[in-house]
Parts: sequence; structure tokens; C-alpha cells
Amino acid sequence: MGKTAVFIVKGDEFKGLEGEAAARVMRRLFREDSETPDILEVAKERPLRRKDLLEYKEYDVFVIIYGILFLTREGINVLSDIAKNSREFSVIAPVSNESKLPHQKSAPPFLYQTPSVFRWAAEGVYREFGDAVKEVDEIDDFCLALRKDSLDDLPEGLDLIGLPQAIKERGMKCGIARGVYGHRYGNTYESGREDLMAHVPLDAREILDIGAARGLFGERLKKRQTCSVTGVDMESDMIAVASDRLDNVLCGDIEEVLDKGLLGHYDCIVCGDILEHLRNPWRVVRMLKGHLKKGGLFVASSPNIMNWAILLDQLHGRWDYVPFSILSGTHIRFFTKQTFVELFQGAGYGIKEVHLQSFGIPPRGAEFIATVRKLGDSISEEELRAHEIMIVAQA
Repeated sequence: MGKTAVFIVKGDEFKGLEGEAAARVMRRLFREDSETPDILEVAKERPLRRKDLLEYKEYDVFVIIYGILFLTREGINVLSDIAKNSREFSVIAPVSNESKLPHQKSAPPFLYQTPSVFRWAAEGVYREFGDAVKEVDEIDDFCLALRKDSLDDLPEGLDLIGLPQAIKERGMKCGIARGVYGHRYGNTYESGREDLMAHVPLDAREILDIGAARGLFGERLKKRQTCSVTGVDMESDMIAVASDRLDNVLCGDIEEVLDKGLLGHYDCIVCGDILEHLRNPWRVVRMLKGHLKKGGLFVASSPNIMNWAILLDQLHGRWDYVPFSILSGTHIRFFTKQTFVELFQGAGYGIKEVHLQSFGIPPRGAEFIATVRKLGDSISEEELRAHEIMIVAQA
């Protein structure tokens, strides 16, 4: 009997530490036991063509992943089995939290911050839908599975990059495996951060946005109220976009920007999920106080390292960096609610508000939290549930 090959078409994934973290998570999910599929990586610039796939004679099913997709080994096996056995379909694709097609978009009822909890999410989706397949006219282009004989209906010179479009153009019969869930990343740099905006005073006229990215947050502030927004970000391509949205932009690490004396004085400073990336956030918070007008507010957020899923993983010997999570690949500082408060108190700020943010928690997570709380009355369930800490401090 033939085997399944997984082709990962690289090219659009994250760069640097986040990209490396994503690759490690994918490998771990694919290879959690000895019964793993063969995995081959393909450069987007030099893709395989249909005729090249036909030369892999030992395989009868190909699973093709475009970019970063978190998918469990069991999910790959289910995709492969459905593609192999449901011969009425030429192509099978999974569901995902991010898809341009409504019929392929689905997500579990709880947030996952670690590969372990993502696995629970994927298992839950499979328990609900099993091997059910929904016939559709079109599939998204992030992942698909097809039998080798399905290649007969495609042009010989076709490469893997053009495969999803060719399938659509030829009207090949497509199916969505409703029980196979994969995680994708959307536009992680375009966030309006309504949670932070709610604490920016309506009468603030001069606002500093640290980690402005492409400037969406500041742009929305300017639409909400009369103000001038200065954005700081170290990514030159992002700050170039932000320059068209904001009044002023500075490109550089906030630590270096402070040392160069490039900042003015502001009614409000916003720093959403940035301090955990800095070498010395204690110094930065202290120095920024000198750039806040008297009575001005510092609105900041940071991931909560006391989150139950992180503690659970540590008890099982895991500390996995996952892009854009509590343990993001670029995080070098970590805070609990108390130590985040102390970061600002130690710099001379008054604390006006502290908020903890959390989303749905799976039953096994709730059971773990209940067990941990038995260790002492001082252990806060709210802190264990939270994935994010937000603070409003005053100069």
C-alpha cells in the first residue's frame, strides 16, 4: 500500500525568531510518535511540478501545505484517509480559524496558547465531526490533500503554487473535511486593539503609540478624537505604511529612540504587547515617565506568564515558543499581574486600573485550574485563566 507525503511549500512564513518558532511547532505536531508521514519542504521560488510529483512512486496521497499551518499528525492521517477512500472527491481540504471562504472557516470555542492545548482543540473538532466531508465548489489555498490519480486531470507543467487555482478552474470536485482543524495566522500586524483604545482619554491631544506597526491603532484614534499621534516601530516596512496614517513616525527600537532624545511630551502613551520584547523594560518605563505630561496616562499590556496552559506545560516539561502567543519567539521578559504592576510602581507611576483578559477555557483546563487553586487560598483563579494583563498608570 502506498504512503502519504506531506509537502510544505515555504516562502510566505514569518521571518526570524517567529518563523523558527513556527517551524518547530509544526515539526512537533507532525512528529509526535513513530507513525509519521514523510515530510518534504519545497521552496516557493523553485516549486515542484505535476510531473515531479508523479515520480514519487512510493506515495499514493499528497498533502500539500502552503506556508505556516498547525496541523496534528492525526489530522494529516484523516485527510489522507479521506482523500484515499472518498474517490468521488478529487481534493480534500481541512477547516481553519482563518479562511477567505466562509464554508471553510471554523474555530474551537476556546483559546489555545500552546501546542498541547491546540491538540485538545483539534481533537475536539474531530470528536464533533469525525470523517464528515462537505462538498464545495472551491477550497482555500492553504492546504489540500489529493490522490496521485487526481493529478491526471491537471496540466503536466503545473507547479504546486498554481494547484489550488487550477483545481478551481477545472471544476474538480472538492470536499471539506469538517473534522480536521488547522491553525493559521491572519494579519497579526493590523489590530485596532479596542481594549487599549477604551482607556485612552478622549481629551488626549498628543499620543505616543509604541509598537505602532502599520499604524492602524493610531489611525482609528485620530478618527475617534482630535489628536496628533506619533508612532514608533523598529520595522521599516511597517513604519513606512504608518507614515501615511499617522502625524509623525520614528523608526527604531524604543530603547534607542529614548537614548537619542527623539521623543516629545504626550498626554497618553500606549504600549500594547511591547515591553516583553525589550532588553530593559524597567528602564524604558522609567524613562518614558519623563515624556508624559503631568497627570498623563500610560496604557500598556503584556502576556500573562501565570496562564494555566503555560503552567500545565511546564509540569510536563514543556516550554514551547509559539508565534504571537504568551511564549512568542521574540519574548525575552515575562510578567505576572503583580510583577507587571511593580514594573510601573517602581518607576514612580500611580496605578489607576489593572485588568486581566481571558477567553474560553476547555474543560480539562478548568479542571487543572481547580486543582492548582487547592494549593493555597492566595492563588487567583482569575490570574490563572487570563492570557493578557492590561494596566493604566498615571504620571
